[in-house]
Amino acid sequence: MKTKNILTLSALVASMSFAADAPSISPVDHCKLALDNAKTTLPANAISARSTLAEGYGALNQLEMVYADDDDSDLIPTLVENCSKYAELAKLQGETQALRNHIAENWDKRAATNRTIEAIQEQIGAARSGKVSDLEAEKQAIKAQKDKLEASKNEAMDKLNALQSQMIQVTKDARGIILSMSDILFDVGRATLKTDLMTSLAKIAGILSVYQQFDVSIEGNTDNTGSEEFNMTLSQQRAENVMNFLVEQGIAETRLTAKGLGMTMPIADNSTKEGRQKNRRVDLVITDRTQKVK
Repeated sequence: MKTKNILTLSALVASMSFAADAPSISPVDHCKLALDNAKTTLPANAISARSTLAEGYGALNQLEMVYADDDDSDLIPTLVENCSKYAELAKLQGETQALRNHIAENWDKRAATNRTIEAIQEQIGAARSGKVSDLEAEKQAIKAQKDKLEASKNEAMDKLNALQSQMIQVTKDARGIILSMSDILFDVGRATLKTDLMTSLAKIAGILSVYQQFDVSIEGNTDNTGSEEFNMTLSQQRAENVMNFLVEQGIAETRLTAKGLGMTMPIADNSTKEGRQKNRRVDLVITDRTQKVK
């Protein structure tokens, strides 16, 4: 029966980075290997990732008990998939922390940037002293600053566009860059984040940690099914849970806001099933703080 169970699980474990072809490895071994592999790549200060791994090992314990009791249980594929998700999320959180560490260690580049800014300021000062044209020096300084900001913004936009999927739609309008996340990432009528949503949000947090000029307004939306009061409460809870997860990933709370809009901001016709599905969403509206400065 164990051989049969291993074969039926092959499709699930194929997407796990640690998966091996040998059919003699049990689902429990696959789960443990995934978590152990993720653990070996974690930086020492990857607190969120270690917390995720702890949950993953909890799922492993449950899998071991179910497998020992009935190695052909229908629960085993789901438990193995959960284990894979925990391992994948922990690895991604570890990579995000490694990126933060790299930024923290890169003081030389920051110092070089500060020296460049000081040089520009000296040029402006010299211009005001009559050594060079006042207008030309300031134009050059402003242009250099704008060019840097624009290059950084374009680079961030490329990375955000790369998140486009069936679960996340990336658009841009007058408000900024909008990441619209489908409500399939929440259980019906609930605000608890699913593992797929946490994985996507961890990627977004990694981008936000590099591009510090971006602020995020998190907006929860519903269709018109149910009462106005229920939908407003549900949308607020979903928005707040997304914000709290981003804070756990190291994003400063001062850069984030969360608000529930209930059924007040539909983007499609609520009279159709397809329209209602589009209206049930959480939007991340990403704005460039530097663009607000005149």
